[in-house]
Amino acid sequence: MTRAKRPRLIARTEFRRRWRTMKGNPMQLLALAFAAVMLLPFSLGGVFGAYLAGGFVAGNEAEPLIEWTRMVFVYGWIFVVGFGGYRAYAVALRPDNLDGLLTTVSHRDVIAGLVLTEFVLWSAFFLTVGSAATVAFAVGAGSLLTIPALLLTLCLLLATGIPTGFLLALGVRNAGVRSRLLSRLRTLFLFLFGIGYFALIFTNAFASVLEPIYRVLAPTPIDWFGDLAAIGLGIGASPLRAVGAVGFTALAAVASVVSLFRLAEWLWYADGVHITHESERSTDQSSWFGGLTRIFSQPVVGVITADWKRARRSPLSLSFALYPLIVLAGPVVTAVQTGEIGTSLPLWLLISGTWVAGSLFALNVVGQEGAALPITLLSDAPERSLVVGHVVSGALLIAPITVTTTVVAGILSPLSIAVVVSLGVSALVLSAVSGAIATGIGVGFPRFEAVSVSRSTKAIVPSVFAFVIYSVVVLVVALPTVIAHSGIAGHALASFVGVDQFVIGLIGTVTSAVLAGLAGAVSMYVARDRVSEYRLE
Repeated sequence: MTRAKRPRLIARTEFRRRWRTMKGNPMQLLALAFAAVMLLPFSLGGVFGAYLAGGFVAGNEAEPLIEWTRMVFVYGWIFVVGFGGYRAYAVALRPDNLDGLLTTVSHRDVIAGLVLTEFVLWSAFFLTVGSAATVAFAVGAGSLLTIPALLLTLCLLLATGIPTGFLLALGVRNAGVRSRLLSRLRTLFLFLFGIGYFALIFTNAFASVLEPIYRVLAPTPIDWFGDLAAIGLGIGASPLRAVGAVGFTALAAVASVVSLFRLAEWLWYADGVHITHESERSTDQSSWFGGLTRIFSQPVVGVITADWKRARRSPLSLSFALYPLIVLAGPVVTAVQTGEIGTSLPLWLLISGTWVAGSLFALNVVGQEGAALPITLLSDAPERSLVVGHVVSGALLIAPITVTTTVVAGILSPLSIAVVVSLGVSALVLSAVSGAIATGIGVGFPRFEAVSVSRSTKAIVPSVFAFVIYSVVVLVVALPTVIAHSGIAGHALASFVGVDQFVIGLIGTVTSAVLAGLAGAVSMYVARDRVSEYRLE
């Protein structure tokens, strides 16, 4: 095999492995399908918007148009570099069996194949939606010369942006493997990055972050891409700057190749620093678990301890429990943008907290034991310790958060104090009992095999069927509370019956508590019965 074919072979192999990994994770396929469905109307809207933009440009020859064009392509380059760098850090630079690859081919072939993989993935979107938008813009502007100019600009944008993203990711990873301090603080940095990212989404403050970056890049040759794209529009584009954009891409490609090879070599052949963590105390009489042993039996506390240690050691294995928090995005964004907390936000907090509390540990009682399952089943009364332990571990972690956030949001909302108290009781009962509801469903639809929760992490997570069924049951159980405490439905019921809304809220709380208690009792009975009769074949 010639050396030029090795990167292409690595890229093809990487495509196959990613597809196989995705097929083995139904949740990833579902998320991909959802993203595709959501992206379709935006893509069509973007094509139509490009046509309108072309018509606007055709009818105006004002000087600011070329400045706007340059600004658009600078921001586009920032997007490619930022998102490409994130993908390189989280996905591309962690190929399967990297050590085996490096024993058969050089690091140059590997990094070239990985960059080629990302370039093809980006091109699949840019040369489909981008081509359609380019043609629509050219038709609207009445300039056929714009089509090759725009397509060439998009290709050059990818040719410089993707390698730059890889260089940033390699720089960060090289710093991580050589600095003991950065290695220790890696989880903290990722957590703060995630918090900052969601804060930007909720506050819609991307402009305040991107504007300083734009000001730095505007005087550089990256600004010349706008002139190349607008060369046939007659809006003042500079031919010299357009030619300079092509020359800049050629020079950037040479510099990127040399830098990528060197940084990949430093990363993959580095010894790296090793962090030795202190051995954890295994006794259940520690300060954290001493109080629990006075309330629960030793086996139950052992299950609680194991759940919390797994969560601390591998938080990514619990990432599935964050899906319910997606429903909070809309209400939180609305509250931030308006500066007011309506009557719906406390209800969304209650539902989300209840949802997470049950799914966190209790939705795969048998499956998540993994290799320890045979030993667990041979212990005394495993059904009691497993079922009760997983229910309590989730309730102790999430119920206080759910109750606190629900009550605080309720106090800040137009709801009366009496209604807030009733809502707080509902939050406490539902978040504490949701784990019991999850146990029987999880035992009925267990999952024993590990699936990929990130590029380099596999974990045993609940099955899709169990998660969907549990979600439906939780929503049905919480429905009386939601209706009774709603600012619209609850107030309408109170006016129709002729009583205070607190009475309606109290009725909703009692109804949901009864439904949750019945569902939890039945579910725990099924779970304990299945676990006690479970046999390994």
